[in-house]
Amino acid sequence: MTIQFSHTKFLAALVLVTLVIASCKNNDKGGKTSKPELRFRLALEMKPETKIWEVANLFREELQKASPEHGIKQGEIVVDFYDQGSIGTERQLLEACSFGVVEVVQVNSAVVTTIEPSYAILNLPYLFSDKSHLQKVLNGPTGKEMLDMLSKHDLQGLGFYSAGFRSMFFTYPKDRPCASTPEEFRGLKIRVMESPTMINTINAMGASASPLPFSELYQGIKTGVVDGAENSVKVFASYRYQEAGCNCFSLTEHSADQHVLIVNQKWLNDLEPKYRERIKQVASAITPKYNAIWDATSKEAMEYVEHNSVRIQEVDKTAFMESVTPVYDEFFEIYPNVSRALFNRIKNK
Repeated sequence: MTIQFSHTKFLAALVLVTLVIASCKNNDKGGKTSKPELRFRLALEMKPETKIWEVANLFREELQKASPEHGIKQGEIVVDFYDQGSIGTERQLLEACSFGVVEVVQVNSAVVTTIEPSYAILNLPYLFSDKSHLQKVLNGPTGKEMLDMLSKHDLQGLGFYSAGFRSMFFTYPKDRPCASTPEEFRGLKIRVMESPTMINTINAMGASASPLPFSELYQGIKTGVVDGAENSVKVFASYRYQEAGCNCFSLTEHSADQHVLIVNQKWLNDLEPKYRERIKQVASAITPKYNAIWDATSKEAMEYVEHNSVRIQEVDKTAFMESVTPVYDEFFEIYPNVSRALFNRIKNK
């Protein structure tokens, strides 16, 4: 296994093991039940209102149904579900999955870069031209190649699930049209994650990237530490950033977000073939159902933003695409072992 753990991380993993075992004991209380043929743990950090949570929820619900084509009866598979970070952060869950403490986890693809640098490609700006391009890549042969890369870490990716595109929202003078070009973004402090690629991207797009913990963002906007941030319209609506002062939402759609379902490889390979194939089938089958939920709730979020006096600004993406060209070369300097061929296949798909 290629994942390297410090003493602190090892202790954290032991704590996670204890939490899972204790939680499983609690789940077993309350009387006798018929023993399922297959029972495993599925964990994620997301809350239901994020809607990306629906990936794991749909996966669980479908697996627990009967599957006559696989010879699986209702109740034959039981999934112990741990959401809302109840047994760890996404990074801790990924580590626990590699140990086999938790069989299946759902995490943001950005978290996977901590063990597999190739996943950092997915953070590059304007990698995908639109939603159709993204789905074609991540649900096709290239996506499968990336899912299979995790085998060197004793893991197996089951599927990618889109969480939409990130755009910029910020506080702007009411007597001026919202910023819509790189030049008009100059001087705006935009919060980003602590990621070299994301920092370079926002700087190249004209704004000043300001790394800040997500937990401090609302207050940071309210007090002027930053002027705004970049994320999906769903995140904006969920956290009501208009109440902090943001009055512009410019649809730059500069990068995509996606989550990944990941399974412990040894556990998967040791399963009876019918269970192994059913798990893989369900991971793929839930994609259209999840996409429909995401699209509907994203539309609702946009309507919410518009109804709360936030100006929605369309932009000509050509200038932004040209401005981020240097970010690609910087990326391969930071990640020299990441395949340029993989990048070209995604970009030109």
